[in-house]
Amino acid sequence: MKIKFLLLPILAGVLSLSLNAQDIKTANKQERCSTCGTSRDSVLLQLNSGEEIIVVKRSAQQLSVSQSNMAKRRKYFDCPDILAPAPRPETPSIVTTPPTIAPTVTPETPVKAKPFFLPDPVFFRINKSVIDNSEWAKIELAVDHLTKNPGATVVVTGYADKKTGSAKINLRLSEQRSNAVAKALEEKYGISKNRISVNWKGDGLQPFEFDNDKNRAVLFLINP
Repeated sequence: MKIKFLLLPILAGVLSLSLNAQDIKTANKQERCSTCGTSRDSVLLQLNSGEEIIVVKRSAQQLSVSQSNMAKRRKYFDCPDILAPAPRPETPSIVTTPPTIAPTVTPETPVKAKPFFLPDPVFFRINKSVIDNSEWAKIELAVDHLTKNPGATVVVTGYADKKTGSAKINLRLSEQRSNAVAKALEEKYGISKNRISVNWKGDGLQPFEFDNDKNRAVLFLINP
């Protein structure tokens, strides 16, 4: 009986020491866990204890998995990643355009047309320099061309046929014939004198080689 009474105080002391040690261990465990893990885990550990800590960690893992699934959906549907850094604005490149040089335009030199004979000569009778009535229409054709082309000039050239008269007479006749036509152009039709040149050939040149009678004529040479 005395031994029982002696053991009771000892057991009570041991039990008290064991409870104090357990309280100290629990306090140390709580202090040690309060400094481990991430800031989110430390908050959860302070708010929970025991097996609930594992449940919260599993919930955090499930949350990270669900976020990964959302990221996959955004990528699948080609949605912009709201967490991705904003793209840097591209620096615009400076394009230098060379100055446009206008091509040098060389003025074209006008090509002057070649002189030509009008197709209707004025014909005369043998040994005559008087203009017949039938020939005035041919002179008027020359006047019409000179009027429509004010820059043109005319050379009036007289001829004589070689089979009639002498060379001396024919030279004089060809001069008289060309002067008669030039006078008509100037005085009757008002063509300026400086646009008319007078020339004569006698019978030294026959413009109508195969028709002798036609060589008694005055031809109009036009200089455009």
